[in-house]
Order: sequence, then C-alpha cells, then structure tokens
Amino acid sequence: MAGSEWTLPFCIVAATAMWWLPQQAFSVRCMLGLALCLLTTCIVMETNARQHIIRIRTRMMSCVWIVLAASLAFMHPLGEPLVAAALLLTSYHLLFRCYQRHRPQLDVFHAFLMLGIGSFCAPVMLLMAVPYFLYIGIFLRALTKRAFWAGLIGLAVPYWCYAVWCQTISHTEMHLKAHFTFTLYKDFPEWQEAWLSMSLAAQVTAAVVCLLSIVGIVHYLRTNYDDKIRVRMFLYIYVSQTLLLMAFLWLQPAHYQTTMALLTASASPLIAHHFALSRGISGTVFFLLSLLLTAVMATLNLWPGFATLL
Repeated sequence: MAGSEWTLPFCIVAATAMWWLPQQAFSVRCMLGLALCLLTTCIVMETNARQHIIRIRTRMMSCVWIVLAASLAFMHPLGEPLVAAALLLTSYHLLFRCYQRHRPQLDVFHAFLMLGIGSFCAPVMLLMAVPYFLYIGIFLRALTKRAFWAGLIGLAVPYWCYAVWCQTISHTEMHLKAHFTFTLYKDFPEWQEAWLSMSLAAQVTAAVVCLLSIVGIVHYLRTNYDDKIRVRMFLYIYVSQTLLLMAFLWLQPAHYQTTMALLTASASPLIAHHFALSRGISGTVFFLLSLLLTAVMATLNLWPGFATLL
C-alpha cells in the first residue's frame, strides 16, 4: 500500500465521500474546504518530492494528511482549523528550502509570513516564531542577521495590515489587546475541567492522533540512522513541532479545534514515515490497528449519533 500508485487516488475518493456523507450534500463552504484540502495535499506531495522526507517512492504523507483531515468534521468547512493547517504546511515547505543556504532571506520571510497570517486563525502559530528561529539556526544552519530580520518582518506584516484596518474603524487598541489576550490566556486555569467536559469524539480523536504521533516519533528515533543528514534535520523539526503542539493541546483545550488541525498537519509526515518504512509482523499489525482506530475516530466525528450507541 505504501508504494502503490493507487493509494493516493483511493484516499482522495474516500476523503471526498467522508466530506459529503455527514451532511448528505455539499455546501459552498465545504466545497471550498475540500478544494483547500486537496491543494494542501499537493503541497505535502511537493514537499516530499523535493526533500525526500520518506526515502522510498511513496505518497503516504499525502494519504495520511488527507485521511486524517477528512476524519475531523470541523475541518470540512473552509474555516480557521483548515486554513491554519494549510498555512502551517506551506510554512514547512518554505522553511525546508532554507537548508544551508547563504541567502535564505526570501524563504524565511515567506515562512514567517505564513505563521503571521495563520496566527489569526490559530493563535499558537504566533508563539511558533521562537522555535522557528531555533530550527533555522540549529537544524537548517541558515540563520544570519538578514534572515533574522526577514523573519521578524514577515511575522509583523500581517499585524501591520491588521493595525491599519483597525485604525480605519477606530478600535485599534481594543482589537489588538483582545487578540493577544485570547492567544495567551484563554481558559488556561480551567484546562482539567475543560478536558473532562469535552465530548467523547474530541477525547478519542486527541488520544488516537497522539498515539499515532508518539509511535511515529519513536519509530523515527530508532531508525533515523538510515536517513540522510539533511532529511534527519527536517524530521527533527516535525518531531519538535509535534511535541510542542501536543503539550499546547493538553494545556489549552479551549483551542482544541485549531490545535488539533495543526497537530494533524505536523504529525502526518511522522505517521507516514512509520507506515511506509516499518517492517515485520508488528508493523503490519499496528497498521491494521491504526486503520481501525482511525475508522472509529472518523465515525465518532462524522456521525455524532454513533456515540449514543456506545
């Protein structure tokens, strides 16, 4: 399945069906959401083709992304979760192009620009600027003075535009203060109560995605000696981002939908890396178990009435 050319078309057909079945019709927002998801799938495919994230010929990265996205009902309409995930995956694609470049300013600017725009949908993306600079300096070895300032400018440009718009309606301070307060402090003290009060579908989704992510991380750390040094650096970025998003999801369940969308985008390459490169009976058994868990997760998300039968 990992090496077959038919796997991706099958996943696209399955995802389209999952997009349609819950509401038995295509609304305009859902059609736009499906179009953006397919466009993001192309970006994931291009990232793997250019950087060889998985060392065999496979479309598994794109397949995992589109299946997980289709399994989450809140990612179907064109809204904040899907837009944030698409911008984050685009940001990764641009960021990886900086690897050991002497003049990475343009790609750094656009990578941070994607973060800045995405932070209006998922506030945690604004906080990713700090680890991004660490990735550029440690993993990508491309941090220069010009790259540093290019990143800051790229991150600030959306807020400059937003401040100008707020100025036109004479509510600059109120809007900006509300955005940053929402970013850092929303419902932080009540995170335990928030998790207990969440639906069964949300709890199962978080558990399944985190389980697949952790298994993918462990598999990569055990087998990374087979990858090229350049690919290892990219996968270390995916690992770091996945762990950070898992921590943020646990501490800030109030941002569940957008954070889960970002976690799905960051963990998909690691999950695909495990599925494509694992060998033996244990790998096959876990793959089949993963399909079963994903089916249960999708059923709970797309058909809420199923939870009442349990």
